[in-house]
Amino acid sequence: MRKEMIEEVTLLRGLAFLAITLQHCIGEYIYRTDIEAQDSIMLAMLFHFTRYGTPTFVFLSGLILFYNYYEKLNYVSFMKKRFTDIVVPFVIWTVIYWIFAKSGRIFSAEALTELGKQLILPTHGYHLWFITMIFQFYALFPVFVWGVKCYQERILAKLRDENVERAVIWTIAAGGVLFGVLLWLSYYVIPGMPEGIWKSILQFRDKYVPFHLFYFLIGAVAALGLPVWRSYAARLLLASAILFAGMYVWLGYEVLSHSMERMNLNVATYLKPSTFVLIAVQLFLLYGFTVIVKERGGIVRRALMFIGTYSFGGFLAHALILGLAAGFTRPMQLAGYHLHATVLTFLFVAAASIALAKLLSLLPFGKWLIGSLGPINDRPHGKPQSSAAADLRRCSEIIIVK
Repeated sequence: MRKEMIEEVTLLRGLAFLAITLQHCIGEYIYRTDIEAQDSIMLAMLFHFTRYGTPTFVFLSGLILFYNYYEKLNYVSFMKKRFTDIVVPFVIWTVIYWIFAKSGRIFSAEALTELGKQLILPTHGYHLWFITMIFQFYALFPVFVWGVKCYQERILAKLRDENVERAVIWTIAAGGVLFGVLLWLSYYVIPGMPEGIWKSILQFRDKYVPFHLFYFLIGAVAALGLPVWRSYAARLLLASAILFAGMYVWLGYEVLSHSMERMNLNVATYLKPSTFVLIAVQLFLLYGFTVIVKERGGIVRRALMFIGTYSFGGFLAHALILGLAAGFTRPMQLAGYHLHATVLTFLFVAAASIALAKLLSLLPFGKWLIGSLGPINDRPHGKPQSSAAADLRRCSEIIIVK
């Protein structure tokens, strides 16, 4: 039976795209030499609202993959689809950014060697590192499926229904603590390591699976207990908002404490425990928000659905459009107006990126440029679930039968 669309996934995609675009627009202006203190502070505070962008895409990848492929996975066809939808657009856009960075001077051995390096560690298309990172999750997905099934079979299947939900919550909490310890080591210990091969490797640690794993596995929890995840996210919306407000103030204090004339956004890196707490709370808060938006509809829902549908193409293209816009804004004297310029640039870049993705989707070869626009599915019609225990018990029973 055909599964219905998980509408909040598309809504969250739209929000994540907007966050990443705004984040990069802020980065374009906040380090300019003529920026004044008030604009620098405001952009830093605005920057904290964008922290959920990349982790949300990781979370949604976990949710989508576990929901659609958890019970049945043909690895060859699975990887073929990932290659078509992800790798091919990545290669094409890497070439585009490489040509743009080289101003067309590409016919040399040095330039071609650099292109090979860009396909491994993108810098011209600075946002494309996400593709190389998320593809690691695709390649390792059978390992994650095996681990989750072992957890369900050996632990959840042996518990009473009323204890399953509690066990999952405690598992999430324990996973969050372990992930926080990893980030603590990353932020406070690894930078002080002596120079050597390990430090060189760990220099790019944000591009490895372990430093995004918690968000991916939370997506698995949401996928396997979707009705209950939705219910919790909506019911705890106020509590999530209060906790987010507290973490937002705290992170703002940390940035201000470690900044001089200009704000140091590196203090709010993904690889910091306090930023992780902010992101985790914000992600849960936004999921509850999308559940409510989905139910109430209106112009916000329609706008986010449109943006979310073309978000991957927009994500691929937005850095190029921002670079073109920066060619006009960098020579300008904007002292006292950097906040205004950032907002206007964001609106232009976001709109132009989504419009370009829409236009590319109309081309016969459009999917090679922006990936597939296929629907995201959830549970079959006519099979509502009433509790987390029921959802997780169902998965455990499937495993046992198999």
